[in-house]
Amino acid sequence: MNKIIKWGIIGLGNAAINLAKTFSQISNSQLIAVASKTDHKRNFFYREFEIEKKNIYDNYEDILNNPNVDIVFISLPHTLHKEWCIKAAIKKKNILVEKPAALSLKDIKEILSHVKSNNVFFSEGLAYKFHPFFKEILTVLKNTKLQDIASIRGSFGNDALGGKKFFGFRFKRAKKSKRLFNPELAGGAIWDAGCYPVSIITEIISCLNQGGSIKPKILEISQNIGSTGVDEHSSIKLKFGNILVSIETSLVDSLPNNIEVELVNGKIIINNPWFPSSESYIETITNSNKKIIKCKNKIDSYESEIQSISSFLLNNDNNKLEHPLLTHKNILENIEILELWSKN
Repeated sequence: MNKIIKWGIIGLGNAAINLAKTFSQISNSQLIAVASKTDHKRNFFYREFEIEKKNIYDNYEDILNNPNVDIVFISLPHTLHKEWCIKAAIKKKNILVEKPAALSLKDIKEILSHVKSNNVFFSEGLAYKFHPFFKEILTVLKNTKLQDIASIRGSFGNDALGGKKFFGFRFKRAKKSKRLFNPELAGGAIWDAGCYPVSIITEIISCLNQGGSIKPKILEISQNIGSTGVDEHSSIKLKFGNILVSIETSLVDSLPNNIEVELVNGKIIINNPWFPSSESYIETITNSNKKIIKCKNKIDSYESEIQSISSFLLNNDNNKLEHPLLTHKNILENIEILELWSKN
C-alpha cells in the first residue's frame, strides 16, 4: 500500500462534507474519489475539494472498481449501509461506514462475515473515539473501580425540527422529506442519536470491567412516536450487573448531551464527549474534592479519525481488520442494544 492512504466517499451528505473538509490538514491521507447520484452534490465536491472529474462518479459501483482507492467512507442513508458495506468488502475495499453501521444484529454479523472472508478493514463512523479527549476519558475511568459505580446517565439530543414554541406548542411539523423523520430511511432518535450515549456507556462498562463486557438487562423502554412515524424522543433503562444505566435521546429537544457517572463517594461528569471542543471537560467530584479536566487538544474529531485510520492501515503489518479504539465487538454490542430499544 502507498505511503498515503487514498480515500473514496460514497454518498455526499453532511457527514461526507464534514469528513472531506479535513483532508487538507492531514499528510497521510488523500481524498481522490467520490460517488453520488445527485448532480449538484457531485459538482459541489468537484469545486470545493479539487477532485479530478474522472474520479467523480454517478454510480456507486464505479468507485469500488477504482484500483487507486484504498478505503471507502460509506455515507449513505442507514438502510443502504448493509448492501454497500458487503459490496465494498467483496471488492476488497477497506471500509469506514457512517453510524449506525447496520440496523440489526443479524445485518452487522453478515457484514462482518464478508469483511473477514475478504480480509478488509472495517470501522464505524463514531469519530469521537479517535479524538485525544476520548483517551483522556478512559484514563480517568481506569482509576475508578466497577464496584464504586452506582449509576450512569447519558443523553444526546438536539432540536432538528426547528421553529418557535408558543406556550410549549410548536406549529412546525416534521416532514418525511427530511431523512431524520422518514421511517423508510430508518430515521428517528434512537438510530440517529442514541448510538452516541449507547456507544460510550458500553465502553465505560468495558473499561471498568478491565476490557470485559457485561450483558445488559433491559428494565424499561419509552418512545414518543411523532406524526411521521419515527421516534422523536426515546429513553431506555438498563442494568449492567449492579449498575443502573439511563439513556435519553431526542430529535426535537435539546438535552444536556453529557454522561454522568454517579459514584458511591462522588460523581464524574463528561461534558460534550461526542464533539470535543475547548468547551468539553471532565469534572470529577470525590469526597468533596472537585477537579476539572478540560479538552486542550483542538484537533477536529473527523481529522483525528481519518489520520488514525490511515496510520493504522499504513502500519498494519499483521492485516488486522479492526482498530483497537473501535473493535468489531464494540460495534456488535452497540447494535444489539439499539435494535432491542428500537423494536419496543
